[in-house]
Formats: sequence, C-alpha cells, structure tokens
Amino acid sequence: MNKDLISSEEIDKYVSNEYITPPMMRYKKVSYTEYQRIYRESIDNYVSFWRREAEKLVWNKRWSIDIIGEGVYTRWFVDGEIDVYHNLIGKFKGSWVENKPALIWENEEGETRIILYSDLLKRSLVIASSLSDYDVKYGDWAIIYTPPSIEAFEIFLGLIRRGVAIEFVFTGFGYEELRKRIVNRKARHIVVQDGFIRKGRAINLLRNIAEIINKIDFVKNIFVIKRIDVSKSIDKTVLYEDLLRGSEKNSKPAIIRSIDPLIGFHSGYEDDFKKLTHSAGGYLTQVYSTSRWIGLRPRDIYFCTVWPGWVTGVSYLFFGPLMIGSTVILYEGGPDHPSWNRWWEIIERYSATIFLTTGSALRMLRRYTPQPIKDYNLDTLKAILITAEPLEKDVWNWVYRYVGTGHSPFIDSVPREFSGRIPVVNLYIQSEIGTFATGNLINYVFTELSPGSAGPPIPGFDIDVYDDNDNPVRNKIGRLIIRRPWPSIPIEASEDFIMKWSRGYYDTGDYAIMNERGYITPLGRHDNVLKISGYRISPGSIKKILEEYTRDVVIERVKDDLRFESYKLVISKRSGLEESFIRKIVRERLGAIAEPREIIFID
Repeated sequence: MNKDLISSEEIDKYVSNEYITPPMMRYKKVSYTEYQRIYRESIDNYVSFWRREAEKLVWNKRWSIDIIGEGVYTRWFVDGEIDVYHNLIGKFKGSWVENKPALIWENEEGETRIILYSDLLKRSLVIASSLSDYDVKYGDWAIIYTPPSIEAFEIFLGLIRRGVAIEFVFTGFGYEELRKRIVNRKARHIVVQDGFIRKGRAINLLRNIAEIINKIDFVKNIFVIKRIDVSKSIDKTVLYEDLLRGSEKNSKPAIIRSIDPLIGFHSGYEDDFKKLTHSAGGYLTQVYSTSRWIGLRPRDIYFCTVWPGWVTGVSYLFFGPLMIGSTVILYEGGPDHPSWNRWWEIIERYSATIFLTTGSALRMLRRYTPQPIKDYNLDTLKAILITAEPLEKDVWNWVYRYVGTGHSPFIDSVPREFSGRIPVVNLYIQSEIGTFATGNLINYVFTELSPGSAGPPIPGFDIDVYDDNDNPVRNKIGRLIIRRPWPSIPIEASEDFIMKWSRGYYDTGDYAIMNERGYITPLGRHDNVLKISGYRISPGSIKKILEEYTRDVVIERVKDDLRFESYKLVISKRSGLEESFIRKIVRERLGAIAEPREIIFID
C-alpha cells in the first residue's frame, strides 16, 4: 500500500492527541521523563539489559557469551543450557502455586473443568514418560492442531519435557496450510483434537488430517484428543487416554541449548506463508519478561481470547502465564454464542483480573448495545489488553468507558457516567519478534494512555519510524523499524525476513506514525500482505490455490469495518467457476479466515 493513499480522514481514525490516566493507575504511572530515562538506558546498554532479564530464568548451565553475530544473524546466550519444562511449571513443585487452579476450561454449552497446578504437573510428567514409548525425543518437531484445551496443555508440556520443538497451527486453517506446516517442519508428531463445537456447530479437525496424512511418510505419531467422537480411522493414531497410563517417575527432563529451536511459526509474506523459528533461551527471556510487565502475577485470573497458532495465543496463552503461575481461562467457542454476552459472563463468573483480546473482536462486540455489559460485574478486572492490528480511537474509547468502568467507583471514577477506571492497553506484536514490543506496561513503566496508540516502545526494543531515506520522522507516516536485534530474533527464517534487514535494521513491513513522545500508532502493511482480523494472510497463498483452476484471477485489498482489511477477487467469466465453488475451496484448503469478502466476475 502506498502511504500517499492513506487519507487524512483515515489517519484521524487512529491518531490521537489526547492522553488519559485511568483512575486505577493514578499513583502507579511514571512521568514521560522517567520513562525516557529508563528506556534510553535499556537501549544504550541493551545487551546488559537483556542479560539481567535472562538471569531471572533458571539455567542448568549459565551462558558465558551474551551475544554473537550482527543483525539478522545475531544469537543470544549462546553456550547456555536450560530445562524449558522447569521454567514453565517444574519450578512450582512444592510451592503454594501447586494448590491453585492452573487452567479453567469452559465451552459454549457451559461445561466446565478446572485443573490445579499440582495435577497439571503430575499429568504432564506421566505423558512425558509415555511419549518416550512412542519414540518422541529431543530434536523432533511436533505440530499441535487443537483449540485451547486442558489436554492440549498437558501434551504440550509433555513434549516440552522431552525436548521437542513445537509449532501450533490455528484451527481456522484448512488442510492445505496444515500440510504445508507439517512438511516444512518435517514434523514426526502431530497432536490433534478430533473437533470442537463453535457457534453450536461441530468443527471436524480430524478430517483435515485424513485429507493429507497418506501423502506424508515421515509422521510417526498422531496423538488424538477425543472431544466430539469423530469416527475416523487414521494410521499411527495414539489416543490421549493411552498417554496417561505411564509413570511420572520415568520421565527425565531434556536439557537443551539456549540456541536450540523451541517454537515455530509460519508468517504471512506476499507470495506465501513461510516458517521462522525462535530459540529456547532468547524466546523464554522475552516471554517471561513481557508477561510480567504487561501485568501478569501468580494470583491473577487471566482470560485470553486469542487461540494458539498465532503468536499472541502461543506466547501469552501457553508460555507466559504458566511461567508466571497465573490461572488461565480457556474458552472453546466464539464471542457471540449463545449470545453476545458470553465473554462478560465468563469474566464475571471466574473473577478475571486481566482480559486480552483483539481489535476485531471488540469491533464486533461494539455493534451491539452496551446495556448488557452493565448487567455484569466486571469490577475484578484490573486491565484490558488489545493486540494484533491497528485500533481506532472510538473503539478504544468504547472499551474504556463501557467495559473498563465497572460498578464500584475508584478514586474519581463515576460508574453512572462511564468515565473509565482501568487501563485499556493496545500492544504491538509480530511473529518475527515473538512477543509484544510496544505498549504501556502496567507492571513496569506505565505512562499515560493515548487512545488508539500502541504506546511507546517497550524497554529493550530499539524501535523507530523511518521515512524512505532512513531518517526518523515524527507525526508523519513512515515505516516501523527495529534498529537492534532482540533476544528472540529468529534463528531460522526465510529470505524475505533476511531481506528486511538489508538496510541495517529490521523493517517490520508496517506503516506507523510516531509522535514527539515516542508513542506509536500502527496503520497497516506497506507491502501486499493482508491484515485480516489481526492475522497476516498471504495473498500469494490464496492465488496459488485459485490458479490451479484459472490463471485469470486478481486479488484486491479492501478496507473492512470489522476485520480491518479483507480482499475481493476479480475473476474472468471464461474460467467457468462459480462463486460457491471458489468460497468452498478457499475455506477447505486455506481456512475460513482467508475467505474473500467479495467475488467479481468480468468478461
């Protein structure tokens, strides 16, 4: 997208000159001058800054080399060795955290299950022991293709204890994108839930596995979690129940190198989704630090609506909250079934303290009258976190006033006037970065909030906005860049990522405006990658599938009031294709998230 095509009216939707201090943060905020001092010190001494954060992890062998290489080829904490499982939950053995809920699971029908940290420890150890019987070992890759469930967490932790690297695949992806990730990772193990219920309809995930598995010969095990009892016979299947028959005493933790692969993603580029891999030491350092800074504490009850497969749902659902020892709410379902009050019911029922969601979800919720929100007591919330895409000022204000005010006054908040009470924090994240990189930090350097802004850079991330001549610009549209490598910088990535470092810094691919205070407002992509409901969707991936049926196809990016962006397809009538068929193949092979908003047939 050409920045000259972004109108002043469009910019005005996102950029604010207003600064707000929520009443709850009145005595916790720091001045802009204090933030600048802390931030500047972290950047001027960024290696020692991240070294101090890495030292908060438990290392089996402390590293002697902080950093080697430059730019895209940088590696952190090079010769260190670490037990990832211990840093996730093993460290809580014998502590008070063992006796508190780790996971609260609920589905659309209202079924509920709760598991304590002590039970999660025991079951994950048993599963890790059983996995050794199925030749699951250090150095393997596993694909996890499930909604957020207790069983998925247990198998995930068992795999981590065995030293397996993991890639989560979003359940909204179809079989073509699933196949691509399995093949690119040469994954020997697949974890899949047979299906789940969403908006009252059964979603069959096992069907997508069956569609592709006969063409892949290197997969050794398919671990199946039964949820909706799909009757499908697939070779190499091992049921979740079979993994619970071992003994926790036979499980020895894997000690891996800091620079070993831990977690992977497939990020959207113009021509396709391409893999990138984060290392154990750097990724854990960033996730643990940022999870504390955004507000998580052991006594928090945390509700994250982002599903695994996207970076937020991996870093801040499976890793960060467990490392902190928080209680995590897992909801298997959508925000609108059986009613649009679903999320507010969950927050009230479990006394959630931190709520993390996306801008797209909030745009949908805002379409409905705020009256039902008043019927729920949301006073336990101490923060609302928003991520994944540019956020309009009026959406931020709606959340702050109607969701963030609550019933009980705090200092000078006035509930009947919906004056706002708790912070609503927008945060910028990217798969390549691995964690949040900008935002007002509730438990570190909290500065005034600016509606729509993703806040200032988080300490340790050397972020700026450049013009096309590589000069910093303020209050003008430019390219969002990161000047120095971060600990979780990918150790494996495509040529596209490497090329984004070609000018001596990392170009995120996003347009943004940075004001004189350093507050950043993202505005969308400056390449052809689509940003749909916070997810980067590759137009090339869509086109490759359609070109199997016709060469006469054009993809045009369009703005979308709910999903931020979408696209329309322009297809030749001579292709003989029908709209229903096109939508069907896109949904089945790529997923519903990639379905076009509009299809136009021309002569």
